[in-house]
Amino acid sequence: MEEVVVVPECSAAMKPVVGQKFQSLDFAFAFYDIYARAVGFDTRKQAMRKVDDVTTWYQVVCNREGRKKGGVDDQLNARSGFTIKRRKLSKRCGCTASISFRFFSEDGSSGYIIHEFNEIHNHHMVETEHQQFMSSNRKLDDVHHKFILDCSRANIGPTLTFKVLKEILGGFELAGCTVGDIRNASRDIKEYAQGYDVQMVLDDMARKKEISEAYTYHYEVNESDQLVALFWCDGVMKRNYHMFGDIVSFDSTYCMIFTPFTGKDNHGSPVTFAAGLVCSEKTGAFAWLFRHFVDCMGVAPRMIVTDQDLGMRSAIEEGVHHQLEDVEWFKTLYTYREYWIPAYFRDFPMGSMIRTTSISESENSFYKNFLKPRGNIAEFYMNFNHAIEFQRNSRTALDYHDATSIPILATTLPFEKHASTLFTDSMFRKIQEEIVEGNDRCRVLSFMSGESVDTYKLGDSKRNAYFVRHDKTDDTYFCECKLFGRHGYLCSHIFFLFRNNEVKKIPDKYCESRWMKTPLAKAVHGEFHDPVLTHSSADDRQTVSKQAISMFYGFLRQFETDIDALRAFIAGIEELGNSLQTGTPATSVAEKRRMVEEFYGMVRPESVAVHPPDVVKTKGHASSSASRLISKREKAIKDASRPPRQCKACHEVSHHDSRNCPMLKEMRMEKDARKGKSLA
Repeated sequence: MEEVVVVPECSAAMKPVVGQKFQSLDFAFAFYDIYARAVGFDTRKQAMRKVDDVTTWYQVVCNREGRKKGGVDDQLNARSGFTIKRRKLSKRCGCTASISFRFFSEDGSSGYIIHEFNEIHNHHMVETEHQQFMSSNRKLDDVHHKFILDCSRANIGPTLTFKVLKEILGGFELAGCTVGDIRNASRDIKEYAQGYDVQMVLDDMARKKEISEAYTYHYEVNESDQLVALFWCDGVMKRNYHMFGDIVSFDSTYCMIFTPFTGKDNHGSPVTFAAGLVCSEKTGAFAWLFRHFVDCMGVAPRMIVTDQDLGMRSAIEEGVHHQLEDVEWFKTLYTYREYWIPAYFRDFPMGSMIRTTSISESENSFYKNFLKPRGNIAEFYMNFNHAIEFQRNSRTALDYHDATSIPILATTLPFEKHASTLFTDSMFRKIQEEIVEGNDRCRVLSFMSGESVDTYKLGDSKRNAYFVRHDKTDDTYFCECKLFGRHGYLCSHIFFLFRNNEVKKIPDKYCESRWMKTPLAKAVHGEFHDPVLTHSSADDRQTVSKQAISMFYGFLRQFETDIDALRAFIAGIEELGNSLQTGTPATSVAEKRRMVEEFYGMVRPESVAVHPPDVVKTKGHASSSASRLISKREKAIKDASRPPRQCKACHEVSHHDSRNCPMLKEMRMEKDARKGKSLA
């Protein structure tokens, strides 16, 4: 990674100055954190000294200080395709930026003074659109913990919790955390009841039984006193069953057939180009979608990949013969319809989409996390927009990862390091596999040198043999395997010649790929300029609302154990609200309508010209399909395909960690057994 010298720019009032004094270490830390967040880097507390329980010196460094340990092991792991242990990247690049605070006591006052301050970094600051992913901007405060607890109580998962929190606080950049942070907090909540959860439930049921005779519960245990069956029903459930229980049903329907147009971005992740809704799977409906997609984009794709659906296939054929006879791309596609199978695409740029429907399947799986089977069209549209926001935010996160993470190199070849600066991390991993293959396993079977062209016959580890030509006039390479033509990155055979010819950098002609990092990526259909902002920005109202919510939950948590203080707090809020309120309070009906309209982001019209469709049942309808449980054998096979990791508890390299370590579980069971004997 190329060394740089960066001195962050900010206002004079915000920048630390040697000799500046603070009342306490907390004030000093807060001041430096504000400075770091403003200019774009994270901090880490590094070292401290104490004398008689008084902290006399404290150092805070840039979180990219130091280097990752185990460089040799990492290289071996990379060369093995990361089969030894999981691939874990580091952001540490040896940055020396730091600040230190020293304790002082003079003239009857004491505090901390800035002793040393080094503001020079050896890396670029985090860009504004990436700052939401910084650790300093992802701290779970009182509002987060309160909200996560409430959502967990309502059985709302981490992803949905984050979606709601993002809406409450005003956007991704104001959420103050990621889905992973909430998932970790949810994990800690579950861990609290680990081993005690069943008894906690049974005790609560027993308490409810004492309160109401109508409450019923039954359970069974096995010979090891483990719960094997549980049933419960309260009084309201019984009453409702007696009133409405003539038919018991489980069903879900889809209002229309959702048809997204998708591809892959430069990270190899699914990306949505357009979407459609149709009421049937007949030929005419899909042909209508194809035609409007091409008209909308102004340029046709080079290929359409779909499944073996007869409606899809017939739509293309009918479109060619009837509606799209003037579109050259469709006529060409139909002419070569017998080649619509992967074996015939060795000369066609597939963009790593050789697995036909894998893109659509992964995209459908993604949308299922957002789209509800019992939703109307307005709700579907709203949820689709949320899904697109998450998809785009995920790509921004990958761009941030590419901009800050330091790749792990498998060789000392200079063009591997060059490739790591050009391609996205997901694609660099594929290129790295080719480089390792070419460096370690390719060999020359024959060689013929000409005046301008050298021809090699190379063998690889798969026992394949390909002719590779090197044109010395324009320094171009061509391999019979045609990997570069199909997928956009060079093969192991060409990398083998790069090593033999002592090539330092990948030639520019092989760097014009769709897999380049976002700032370097090339458009496949020409540039398209959109004057609309591509990311949202929080306005003052959202920022102030976030402050109000944080303040409210902070005080609520502080006072919730003291009922008198809590009542005084609520009374004070009510009094302040009444004093600030202007105009006539909204009625409950009007307020409810306002909230519903704000929920949809749309106003209900007074008259209707277009009515909703009937319910459509498709071949993938939820009522006709069922999920199946994964067997132990399937789970074992799946675990075997995953890279192992080292458990911090037992230090064994396996597929468990310290949270589910068998050794710790056995120790807990022995401890519980000893405790039971002592009580007996």
